[in-house]
Amino acid sequence: MKLLSIELENFRPYGGRNRISFAQEPGHNVTLIYGTNGGGKTTLLNAFTWALYGRLSADVEQQDRLINNRIWQEARPGSSVDMSVTVEFEHEGRTYTARRFLTAEKQNSDQRLPKAQLLLLERDDRGVTKELKSAQGHIDKILPERLSKFFFVNGERIEQLVRKEAYAEIQHAIKTLLGLEQLERALKHLPTAANKLRHQLKSEGANSELAERLTAEIDAVFKETEEKKKEKESLNTEVQHLKDEIELLAARLKSLDGAKQLQLERERLERERASAHESLRKLEDERSRVLADSSYLAFLPDLPEKIIAACDALRERGELPAPLKRTFIEDLLIEGECICGTHLTEGSRERAALETWRERAGLAEVEAAWNQLRGAVAGLEERRRGTMDRLAETDRLIGEASDKERMLVEQLNEVSIEIKKLPQEDISAIEVRRSKMIDKLSETSRRLGTIDEHLDYLANQKKQKEEQVDKIQVKDENNQRIQRRIAVIRETETALRQILELLSDSIRRRLDTRIRTLFKQASLKNYEPELTSGFQLEYWEQVGDEKVPAPKSTGENMLLSLSFVGAVAQECRDAATNPNPFFGGVGGEYPIVMDAVFGNLDDDYRRQIARFLPEMTSQVVVLSSKAQAEGVAENSLHPRVGKQYVITTHTTKSDLQDVTEKIAVNGREYPYQVLGSSFDGAEFTEVAQ
Repeated sequence: MKLLSIELENFRPYGGRNRISFAQEPGHNVTLIYGTNGGGKTTLLNAFTWALYGRLSADVEQQDRLINNRIWQEARPGSSVDMSVTVEFEHEGRTYTARRFLTAEKQNSDQRLPKAQLLLLERDDRGVTKELKSAQGHIDKILPERLSKFFFVNGERIEQLVRKEAYAEIQHAIKTLLGLEQLERALKHLPTAANKLRHQLKSEGANSELAERLTAEIDAVFKETEEKKKEKESLNTEVQHLKDEIELLAARLKSLDGAKQLQLERERLERERASAHESLRKLEDERSRVLADSSYLAFLPDLPEKIIAACDALRERGELPAPLKRTFIEDLLIEGECICGTHLTEGSRERAALETWRERAGLAEVEAAWNQLRGAVAGLEERRRGTMDRLAETDRLIGEASDKERMLVEQLNEVSIEIKKLPQEDISAIEVRRSKMIDKLSETSRRLGTIDEHLDYLANQKKQKEEQVDKIQVKDENNQRIQRRIAVIRETETALRQILELLSDSIRRRLDTRIRTLFKQASLKNYEPELTSGFQLEYWEQVGDEKVPAPKSTGENMLLSLSFVGAVAQECRDAATNPNPFFGGVGGEYPIVMDAVFGNLDDDYRRQIARFLPEMTSQVVVLSSKAQAEGVAENSLHPRVGKQYVITTHTTKSDLQDVTEKIAVNGREYPYQVLGSSFDGAEFTEVAQ
């Protein structure tokens, strides 16, 4: 997918028609678009996803007001207003034009908008254009919606990828890359098919009463499982909304002078608490491993000494090692003659004496076992002391980590209290709402944990009852055939689940390798990222022979997240050249459109990311304020820039001070913010090359 152009018509702050053409040349693959904060950059990013998928990101306010306010206000009651976003792009040798549009009739100031329509045109290499039916389906085949979030990215939110709760998002991306939706659908429907067969089984032949009861119980478990899964999905959605709301409130606090420093301090403390919590979790895991492997040693304080004492006593009595070997005596008895020449006839006193010695003689295996036991016991006490010392040290470290986490929680509470004490009512109200959202998030997460436990219980119940159904003895051929079909379905489900896991892990490993390579090229530190088997992005520091979690700065979080996005882009590109894909996955070159990528980074990380971005994929669109990009980032990007635009922001206010009204790009000045304008809104101004 190569972006050619985007055109906005009366879309939110953009009144009239505004069009951008994108850089496409391999050596100059960057389109750089400047815009002030709140000036329309995020709207432009959302214009892509609205045109292609009909959605806006959760941080866009007043999502029902899609039509430009000025155009809507100027329209006469009863008249119609058009609004649209058109994206033109190339994919696999064909040119597509996706246009999502609506026409609304104005009744009053409220925008009561009809459902938008999607038109998709395809033009082949002969120039023949046709309209494609099922337009949304075609777009999803080119770039699935749940994968698009990695290519149309809000830089201020991309750091979410390094959070542990992002594992599901990453896992979904991996499955989408492979085109494993078919497997997921099959795994969803196979249990339903098996259950229908069980209903046929219960009405037939022998043990029908037992079969009927078990089938009814499986039905009940299946129904409850589906209900719990829906509840879990709903709660997961609620969790994401709560997190989005908390982030928006945090961003709002940072934008207010009175609360900015306190909010920054809170974010620092939250990072430290997350690091302390991770250290605590790893220490607790380590303690669990030690207890699982060697906890029995704690109950053996006197046993080594007793065993050694028993061995020594046997030696003192001359029983260990035995003075005579049993095999030697048995050979004498078989031959019937002692080594002194005495005949050992049956019933003789001499033979009886030798048989008595045979009973006292030691077996070689027993002696070897005793010797081995004594040797092992010799080191047992040392191992026990080592284990106890290790547990004591781990407990000490756990205590320190717990104390540190508790101290950080107290400091976070103090920051929250300080913010609530601020005299500005709006700051206090935001903090109160934030606290309520956090409490609600905690409660929702607890409910999710309870549901997960119950789902595990239901899965075990279902498995047990299915096994009971399998063991029901049936004689007639029809019932036997049904049982065989149920068994085949269960075997198929197991096989498909294993295939899904194997393929997911295979691409996870490839992505992990790509992430490490990309990160190493751009990172300023010798740390190592990892995409774990749990689909989480971790960050490690090598300390001696041990890997420990490394602290992540804002710049490192950004680089880590960008490395994942770049790895996904590379995987898509390579998939397009695979002649024999296992499934019909996603493949091709895809652009990356990124807003606020430079954020609050220092110059070193701005320089690194600016150099890194053009290498991630064949086409990059960067949306940035002039202040964020100015300097090292702008200079590093400049050799790869093919197109540049300025989002000119208009405001009817004229009494503002210290406002940047013009910016210099390529030695020329362009309007950046127009004060005292006749309207509020934005428009694109192309920069001369």
